[in-house]
Amino acid sequence: MKLFLSAGILTLFMLTILSGCGGNDPSTTVPKFFAYVANRSSNDVSAYSINTATGALTAIAGSPFAAGTVPISVAVDPSGKSVYVANANSADVSAYTIDADGSLAAVPGSPFAAGAGPSSVTVDPSGKLAYVANNISSNVSAYCINANGSLTPIPGSPFAAGTNPNSIVTVRR
Repeated sequence: MKLFLSAGILTLFMLTILSGCGGNDPSTTVPKFFAYVANRSSNDVSAYSINTATGALTAIAGSPFAAGTVPISVAVDPSGKSVYVANANSADVSAYTIDADGSLAAVPGSPFAAGAGPSSVTVDPSGKLAYVANNISSNVSAYCINANGSLTPIPGSPFAAGTNPNSIVTVRR
């Protein structure tokens, strides 16, 4: 579920993470829910656990987590193991792994170079690819997602886009 605030200052994404409770028996798995917010004026990402009964958010220890300059968009891979943040003014993408408690740890090599003015980031439904719409350079940076969550540019990237792309999403049909 995505919620975009009209001021464009924060982007909130809800995330479901499965964690074991009571050993490795999948029948005892309890879902955990987290929310991540890109804070463009403070150059960081806030992390919250979500109380599913009330909807209340509780800050996760260590939050907020440092990001690049003007983080503007957040995406999570389908497995719930990695978070990617497009940083508009530093022309890069911060990558994090998600710990069991929802806290974020920077992926080795992060941040990863993008085009000028990254405005949006998405992860494809397979969790193998990430794309960044670059508003100022009017193109799309494309990456392979490695096993540790790091990003490797796809040959030929960036790819031309229309003038000033502002958002990107992938879909599987």
